[in-house]
Amino acid sequence: MLEGKRIERVEIHRASVVKNSPDQFIQATQGQLIRLIERRAKYILIHLERGGILGHLGMSGKFILDFKLKPIHSHDRVIFTLEDQSRLIFSEIRCFGFLEYLEDLATSERLERLGPDGLIDEIDPLAMRRRARGSRRNIKEWIMDQAVIAGIGNIYANEILFAAQVKPTRQAGRISKAEWERILKETKGILELALIHNGTSISDYRRVDDKTGEFQGFLQVYGKEGQPCPRCGRPIKKITQGGRSSWYCC
Repeated sequence: MLEGKRIERVEIHRASVVKNSPDQFIQATQGQLIRLIERRAKYILIHLERGGILGHLGMSGKFILDFKLKPIHSHDRVIFTLEDQSRLIFSEIRCFGFLEYLEDLATSERLERLGPDGLIDEIDPLAMRRRARGSRRNIKEWIMDQAVIAGIGNIYANEILFAAQVKPTRQAGRISKAEWERILKETKGILELALIHNGTSISDYRRVDDKTGEFQGFLQVYGKEGQPCPRCGRPIKKITQGGRSSWYCC
């Protein structure tokens, strides 16, 4: 849809979401052809003829592909006008997300720090168990650590652990090989299902066509405090771990 199109004009309406200086970013990207768009964990990689753009949506960011030239919204932070006059808009309410131009995406320190991708990489449960040995961190925070397993956010961590029948309060260092096998299997399965259903729209998330995702219809425990567990019927519990909410059944 975007690959093969040239960026004719770049407008920055909020400089703080761009890691380069605004002038540097515009000069580096304007006039370039979009060669390839791909994902690495939570990052979006837009490969250009020379270098590329590394993007992160943060908590509330989204890319919108606009063919109708709608009026600019107050949350539209960066606008790329393409050669066919369609626009790729980076919209961010809270401004935790960002865009960064890099001369070589392969040398990004942000990407180098990532662990194996939970969706596409084969992860050895024994290797994961050895890495976690001795850790007192709870398993939910452990699998959300992007240096351990890349691509798992709070929603999916809750769903993965519930499906794997592992309490989020368990210490990562005490997870057995069999439990790691279940966690890694459910990680791939749940992320694949979420991808098929265009992600989860709880509040801000939208697809590139600005429509909501559909995976929220498949959630088993996330946001369901007090509701009956779909497995045993007991009320789902909610606690806070590392500043994030966790839902689980005892």
